[in-house]
Amino acid sequence: MKLKHSPGDFRVRELLDPEFVRRTGRHRVYLVTKRKLTTLEAASLLADACGIEARAVSVAGLKDRQGVTSQHMSVQGGRSVRIDRPEFSVRSVGFASEPLAARHSLGNGFRIRVRDLGHAEVDHLKAQVPAVTRVGLPNYFDEQRFGNLRHGQGWIAKDLMLGRNERALRSLLAARSPRDDRRTAAFKHALDEGWGDWSACRDVAGKFGAHHSLFAHLKRHPEDFAGAFRHVSTRVRLIHLYAFQSALWNRAVARWVFERCAAGDAFVADGIDGPLVFPTGAVADATTEETFPLPGPGLENVPAGPARALLEDVLAGEGMVADQLRLDLPGMRLKGEPRALWLRPRHLRVRAPERAVDRGRKASALLEFELGRGSYATMAVRRLTAPHRRVDPRALARPHLLDRCARGTGGGSDARRRGQDDRESRGQRRESGGRRGRRHPGGGGGGPGAGDGRRGGRRRDGDDRRSQGGGGGHRRPGGGEGTGAMIRRGPGRKRRGDR
Repeated sequence: MKLKHSPGDFRVRELLDPEFVRRTGRHRVYLVTKRKLTTLEAASLLADACGIEARAVSVAGLKDRQGVTSQHMSVQGGRSVRIDRPEFSVRSVGFASEPLAARHSLGNGFRIRVRDLGHAEVDHLKAQVPAVTRVGLPNYFDEQRFGNLRHGQGWIAKDLMLGRNERALRSLLAARSPRDDRRTAAFKHALDEGWGDWSACRDVAGKFGAHHSLFAHLKRHPEDFAGAFRHVSTRVRLIHLYAFQSALWNRAVARWVFERCAAGDAFVADGIDGPLVFPTGAVADATTEETFPLPGPGLENVPAGPARALLEDVLAGEGMVADQLRLDLPGMRLKGEPRALWLRPRHLRVRAPERAVDRGRKASALLEFELGRGSYATMAVRRLTAPHRRVDPRALARPHLLDRCARGTGGGSDARRRGQDDRESRGQRRESGGRRGRRHPGGGGGGPGAGDGRRGGRRRDGDDRRSQGGGGGHRRPGGGEGTGAMIRRGPGRKRRGDR
């Protein structure tokens, strides 16, 4: 099976509140269609056409670079614009009385072509439509949220919460990834080789154009790794904070679903962050528990009950207790809030040949559906196409193995890394007076590659929707694929950290 084989295989259409666009208003509204561009890149092109700064463009949500996406943008007092290019088109569709914001989006419509399907896979795909329409599926975060795992960085936020600040920083900056280009790999290798010699690392950072102020801080304060995180952009820190929060949510919800399904009424599929459980039949309490809480600091937003018990069990599997789930670095604080438990595709249709072409050739299928804000279309595709495997309860209760695998990928020898961990452990014990799990001030992590978007590495949009954002208006913790947050930046606001 292949997804996003070509840009036209993944089409997204923003569903805007019909009351938002009017015949008159102070803000002009545009319909923007883009191909192989991020939302911010498209907004910059629109700004150039309007003769304004990019920060004056407002949108309801961020869309993936991959595929063909149509979304709305607004500009106060914007001029009439008409652009028709293969990769970028714009037309004015009306006016509004206020800037476009997340609340004006009703979700997205999707047309997704799945390729390389055999006869049995086509039959399986069609057979899943009634159950998905009737039952829905858990509103899991999909792998776009977990670029930290694809890039071998592990859980940066978790390490910070446990006071392992040096390891968190080294994993953030020097973790090796198979997706690194040659320049990024050389940057990480040079940092890893010079780690501890902060003058040398500062010179490397200056040469590659990334993190110079961070290593200048370490040169002045050699042991202040938590303080060094203040020189990482807020956007990057939030990516890692929300990734860990989302993984805890996924793990707890997978157990919640399994415990409420009758035998044989659920199956498991692999997610990058662990096993995902999908129901095929009725789920107990599904009509009364329509949300599941995203864990906030110390689980203070989760009252005693089944949800808290599951989240505490998941934390225990990570070697943590509830009070350790907190960070105090400005701009990197968890926000606990309800997240919709169920994803229910609307107007779901599957168009596929009655049988795959004979003689071993493969078929393709076209999936059409709509989703509300905060959901991942790729998760709906996963539910429709994944083979059904029996759920192993032991796998759901197992600590996060991917975290263990990722820890050795940040560069450097195992002996050096063990010594670093020992030093941090001793320092943490001294700082806490022997009491384990004391809160430690710290910050979040960085994006994929050498800083995710700085000159030292190639930017990889789609790892997380917030990886395209900047300045004010960061995505809310529960955001999903192609869904809404205001990205309009306030005038004169600058982001901290090297870019």
